[in-house]
Amino acid sequence: MYNNLNKKRLVPLVALALSATLFTDIAAAEVSGEIAVTNDYRFRGISQTAGDPAVQAGVDWSFESGFSVGAWASNVDFDEPGYNGPDIEYDFYVAYGGEINEDISYDVTLNRYNYSGDSDLGYFEVTAGVEYSGFRLAYWFTDDYSGTDLDYHYTELNYSYEFVENWSVDFHYGYNAGDALDDGEGFDSYSDYSIGVSTELAGFGLSLAWLGSDLDGAQKVSKGAGRNDDTILATVSYAF
Repeated sequence: MYNNLNKKRLVPLVALALSATLFTDIAAAEVSGEIAVTNDYRFRGISQTAGDPAVQAGVDWSFESGFSVGAWASNVDFDEPGYNGPDIEYDFYVAYGGEINEDISYDVTLNRYNYSGDSDLGYFEVTAGVEYSGFRLAYWFTDDYSGTDLDYHYTELNYSYEFVENWSVDFHYGYNAGDALDDGEGFDSYSDYSIGVSTELAGFGLSLAWLGSDLDGAQKVSKGAGRNDDTILATVSYAF
């Protein structure tokens, strides 16, 4: 009888403790956000706005436990002859990150991409990344790219170096592979890359970058939906 009573008391006490911990974590959450305008929304080297400008916004809740959740949105343009695609992309994510030591940090994220209208392009994607001394290496994977039931693998390496105070030069290399490309898009794996500079002025983030890829021949699209030619990308953002 004594042990049973202790167990009955323990359950609500544990639940109460967990609830208090969760409430404390939520109450201590740090909220941040960003609004940005760019002359083209490029995703892994490919335009999502047919080469036109995009307005983007996101909000993030970060907790002391290392978890964070967020949402992000942008206008898109996938229209082609005979196909009237979605106009808005809106994404959600939940992430967990921490530090291995004072030099190395890591993060794991579950992303959900969504699109307006009757589109069935939405899909989940997971990513894992590590950062060290200005470098970031990350791997992204989905087994249902754009609702096709085909896998997509993306590996990227980024490096940012502050060459003078408040000015950084930013490098990016990404490698795209998977059945979603071979079977779905009709071309093999490819690489995308960029180099740019970024700074902050009067509370605004400013960046200018050159983007390119090794796509060529019939795979190179210079206008309309899926545009992937080399371009200069200019972005103005405001964080709050």
